[in-house]
Amino acid sequence: MFRHRYRRRQIANLSEKIVKVAFVGNPNVGKSALINALSGSNLKVGNWPGVTVEKKEANIIINNQMFSLVDLPGAYSLNPFSLEEKITRDFLIKERPDVIVNVVDSNQLEKSLFLTFALSEFEIPMVIALNFFDEMIKNKTEIDIKKLRDILSIEVVPTSGIKGIGIDELKKAIYKSVSERDLPNILFEEKLDKRFKRIKEILSDKKEKLGYPLSFVAARILENDQQVISELNDKKLLDKGILELAVDNTTYIESRYKLISSICKKILVRHKDSNEITQKIDSILLNKFFGLPLFFIMMFIVFKLTFDLSKPFVDFTSYFINDYVGKYTIYLLWFLPDILKSLIKEAIIGGVGSVISFFPLIGVFFLFISILEESGYMTRAAFLIDKLMSSIGLSGKVFIPLILGFGCNVPAIYATRGLDSQKDRLLAGLMIPLMSCSARLPVYLLFTAAFFENFKELVILCLYFLGAFIAIILVILLQLAVPSLKMDSTPFILELPPYRIPPLKFLLKLTGFRVKSFVRKAGSVILFTMILVWSVNSLPYNAPSGESYLAQGSKAISFIFAPAGFDKWEAVATLLPSVVAKEAVIGTLGQILEGEQGNSNTAKDSEEYNFLSDTSKVAVRFKDSFIEAASNLLNFFTIQSFQEKEKDEGLINRLKTLFTPLSALSFMIFILLFVPCIVTISVLIQEYGIKWTIFEICMLLFISYSVSTLVYQAGKLFVH
Repeated sequence: MFRHRYRRRQIANLSEKIVKVAFVGNPNVGKSALINALSGSNLKVGNWPGVTVEKKEANIIINNQMFSLVDLPGAYSLNPFSLEEKITRDFLIKERPDVIVNVVDSNQLEKSLFLTFALSEFEIPMVIALNFFDEMIKNKTEIDIKKLRDILSIEVVPTSGIKGIGIDELKKAIYKSVSERDLPNILFEEKLDKRFKRIKEILSDKKEKLGYPLSFVAARILENDQQVISELNDKKLLDKGILELAVDNTTYIESRYKLISSICKKILVRHKDSNEITQKIDSILLNKFFGLPLFFIMMFIVFKLTFDLSKPFVDFTSYFINDYVGKYTIYLLWFLPDILKSLIKEAIIGGVGSVISFFPLIGVFFLFISILEESGYMTRAAFLIDKLMSSIGLSGKVFIPLILGFGCNVPAIYATRGLDSQKDRLLAGLMIPLMSCSARLPVYLLFTAAFFENFKELVILCLYFLGAFIAIILVILLQLAVPSLKMDSTPFILELPPYRIPPLKFLLKLTGFRVKSFVRKAGSVILFTMILVWSVNSLPYNAPSGESYLAQGSKAISFIFAPAGFDKWEAVATLLPSVVAKEAVIGTLGQILEGEQGNSNTAKDSEEYNFLSDTSKVAVRFKDSFIEAASNLLNFFTIQSFQEKEKDEGLINRLKTLFTPLSALSFMIFILLFVPCIVTISVLIQEYGIKWTIFEICMLLFISYSVSTLVYQAGKLFVH
């Protein structure tokens, strides 16, 4: 009875504070996905080390108690050899969470238990989440969960974060572990166990002064951890005889793995080689002859499908916003002054609407990238690229944040924190702005549809490779100029996860989160930019578009861009907004050209308004978008134009008055290599300091101007 009341008081006390739960595990074990399943939060879910280098949190309520779930970086051990291991170890020591959820890959149990044993030394209540349990069953492997619970003396819960298996059971286990404060067993082989207990006994009267948990210190002394031993010596807390109980690090690790192996033999039953399928696929995709060509083919397919599937919906969205929403918005606001109607039509609808119309493109692109990430292929791409990059002095691990840069430069720069040295992080950070982020894709799509209609995918793919090629050349030159930046020739080690077929629901959730980030950016930063550009483009009010303040300023500097082929003020006027957000290039162009056309279309009162008829047309076009997308998918290997019936209409047609195909190519190259958006610049300052950021900006200004000018001038020799 007394014990029951004591536990009830403990649980009651928990409600007075937020309970901190640390999620710890090896890389690629699905910690972030598990937190998403528990909380419904939108943590970034990735498949590579570096995605969650900074801890991220989500809150949940269990039995009227608030729990803070902390997602710590993936680590194989808690010896601070890497940045991930240091962050995790420091958090467990300094923050002292109320419970640890050790996320374990059920298919890699023997490897994962080494970290489990290390976590047990922190004297913190712990729960094991056997993640990917559904895959383990498919692989015909069995785990005796009851026996594992008895050995470790903690709760063990089978889970699948992606499929939502075991989530309620995990919540109950977390609550029970925190309330009952049951600690895991600390296991060693017999010989080392005696030494470990003897070290604890010697230190027991000094444990308040250690600054670490007693078991943690005893284990570090046992494995002869010089960092901890040095700290304790400085505090004069070690007796001379205690170090005689230590063993060398190799003996310590071998003993632990020997014990883990014996435990796995007792609890694991394998009916077949679970890696057989993975090995067969890897023999093709990682082949030294076919691997790289297959990777490039894979990326081309991604771009081809992205355009073929998204284009019908891009066209529909553009039509819906500009020709339907815009038309009836202005009709309903007939009583407003002309200047306000101009603001709404040209800045908000014409500008931001042009960007919003490309959301389908971004969504499809992120969906395919998510498939490649979550299937396990992107991790293997890092190994393929390592063979190429090592020949020029780069580590394949740098490829991980670089490939993230194709989605967005901001998380890619944050991901450099997972690299092994400050030199690697700096060089990768300087390369990332040259990776063509998804915000540039709408610009490429617009210009290739206007000028390179029959081979648009090839042109855009070449732009992506050009950015990567120049980034590599840049790093080589920097290493030659600054020897201290030369990368160490350390072996590239990265775990290859098994191939997986990610559920559609999970992919859509991940894609939705990424698109939401894009939408938030378009809805705030770009809206401000468009209103600002409209202000300078529309003033003096009712003046011809070519006499606005924006036109006058752009005309004054347009001669600078004549060698690059785009010296018309309309093109130059898009460059400054592109620093605020790359998507703003389209919005600014659409707004300027709409303004030019608007001056000759003053008789809008004569426009016919039939709401029912126009709504019916919207519904028909929406249906036709699905039909066209399905047709494009069926005719995947057929090169088709984007939309023949609209090739001479709208913004695409007006672009042809500003650019030639050669100058359009030069302009796209300039946008590719130009200064990144203001958000990326702020992150560069945060990560690398103001000096390196200024260097990066100056370098990109020089590179973008030089390369686009070189391409244009060289092209003139062949184009007449």
